[in-house]
Amino acid sequence: MQILEKKYDAANQVATSNFKKLSDSMPVELDRKEAKIATRLTKANMPVMKKLNRLYELMDDLSKHVQMFTPCAKGCNYCCTYPVTLSDIEIQKIENVTGVNRKAIIVKQEREKFTPCPFLKSGACSIYDARPFVCRRHVTMTETNEWCKPENAFEYSFPLLSFTEINKSYDLIRVESGNPSLVDIRDVF
Repeated sequence: MQILEKKYDAANQVATSNFKKLSDSMPVELDRKEAKIATRLTKANMPVMKKLNRLYELMDDLSKHVQMFTPCAKGCNYCCTYPVTLSDIEIQKIENVTGVNRKAIIVKQEREKFTPCPFLKSGACSIYDARPFVCRRHVTMTETNEWCKPENAFEYSFPLLSFTEINKSYDLIRVESGNPSLVDIRDVF
């Protein structure tokens, strides 16, 4: 156990360092866009789906910068077995993009811990462009994905990436959509 704890301490130091490097190297324009996104979306006179798309576009831009500091990449799918919550507006987006319809009746189901997302196909996300908010914001800042494995993921904590205005925007979009509740993707599709 001591060896794992030492590995954790080292991984936590790397994650903390990567988090600082990310923060220090954030392009000014990208930081400015994130700082204003909630206000802009609140004032925007556009359909709520378009607001969600705008939010996702900014998150994709941020993700391009974050990629330099994370081992997250196509083929690593440990997080696709974690709980994946989504809102009704996100369900609509997935339906629109994929043509796959939600279940007629959504019932919270008991399932095995670490059940794969129904859209995980051949080790990759089959709805990547329409993936939910929770998937877009989930990244690890550790050097490797070792800490994302199910046996480690919920036993250890690391610095978490969080963008306040993006989170606020998501909450506002959910409320504006008329159905702010969250459900697990496995209960819906």
